[in-house]
Amino acid sequence: MNETMQKENLNTFEPILEKILHISLFIYLFALISPHVTTLRETAFWTAFLCWVMLRAKGEESFIPINPATVSLLIFMLIALIASAFGMTPVEDLNRFKGELLVPVILFLITATEFKSLEKIKGLLTSLVIAFAVYTLLTLLESSQYGLRYFWDKTHREQYYWLDTGYWQRGVIIFPVILGLLLILKNKWLNLSLSALAVTEIAIISVYRSFAVLLGTCSVLLLWALFARPKKYRLYMAGFICLFLVISGSLLYSVKDNPAVSEYRDKLGKLSNIQAELGSEGSFSNRLPFWKAAVDVIKDKPLLGYGWGMKKFQKLVQQEKFLNHWQANEPYVYKLITEYKDVYFPPHNMFIEIAVQSGFLGLAAFACFILIYAVYLVKKILQSSSDMEYNFSVILIGGALLSFMIISLMNNELGNISGKILFAVLGAGMGSRRL
Repeated sequence: MNETMQKENLNTFEPILEKILHISLFIYLFALISPHVTTLRETAFWTAFLCWVMLRAKGEESFIPINPATVSLLIFMLIALIASAFGMTPVEDLNRFKGELLVPVILFLITATEFKSLEKIKGLLTSLVIAFAVYTLLTLLESSQYGLRYFWDKTHREQYYWLDTGYWQRGVIIFPVILGLLLILKNKWLNLSLSALAVTEIAIISVYRSFAVLLGTCSVLLLWALFARPKKYRLYMAGFICLFLVISGSLLYSVKDNPAVSEYRDKLGKLSNIQAELGSEGSFSNRLPFWKAAVDVIKDKPLLGYGWGMKKFQKLVQQEKFLNHWQANEPYVYKLITEYKDVYFPPHNMFIEIAVQSGFLGLAAFACFILIYAVYLVKKILQSSSDMEYNFSVILIGGALLSFMIISLMNNELGNISGKILFAVLGAGMGSRRL
């Protein structure tokens, strides 16, 4: 009798928990886009987490869905946790592990288990788009004080509060979300607003001069042009891409003195002669020398790495054994390391940085998760029963994963805001379905 009453009380309380979870997560994702609202963000996240734990604990399903994707992700987490517990600075490493890995994985699990319908997912992701639209508006309003040099004058970046607080890091993940919602929402005015936001974001990212970010953004446009349904949408995007190329080409050859245009022309020239770029000492804006240094550091502790958190990299590369090796065998690497002695400068490559922090075991586990998820996503695309579900999987989920992987070659956003957004999106894409 008492057990029956308890179950009835739990069933009555369940809708309230679900509502609190959805509202808290909506607030968290909205606050995630805006800088310097840490307290609100933390409160909303842990409220959502508590509600999720209570809902899963009394549910009939397993607490965590057991499938190849979640298992590989949890193995990666376990390896990173062990590496942090036995790392260089265990207390700091474990704290970094909590903020940079535990939070994104919890977001993945919450969205994978509690957002089972496309309608719920659309409501959740709309919070990201609304917040980013406000962010973009504030960026444009601030730029009016400085003129166009606001976007390309790097010497005065410290004056620019909104543009320089991570616009492109958030934008590269939000962009496929915007395009995905544009394809699955049916409201004319909402679609016009989303189109305007997408075009504005492309313009801002283009003049911001991060080549990897621009490539990541363009990859989503290419996905649309090749795979969006129905076919007429592909034609619309093909027309937009042609217009974009015409405008970009005209600027590259007509406004040669513009700082942004000059930088892009230089980068395109290097990209067209990739062999010479790889052979130069400071290739990829000095990233290659730091990659070489990181590889040597990894070789010294290859299995589990040095613990989570890249702040230690600055100390690692200053060890005498490495400096002596580079001085004898890699003079340019030695020169850079000694020049950056008092400056934090990570390798700027997610895969290399994962190996530094959790060794080749951690890197292998993370690569398995990405590969398994990609295979699952392809299966889901092939089995899609409607254009809406198909576009959601290809453009929104596939676009977010593809663009993130592209920028990860030159940056590491895994533990930052864009990484948290990515895992929330990936979880929404997986839903509660078994792999």
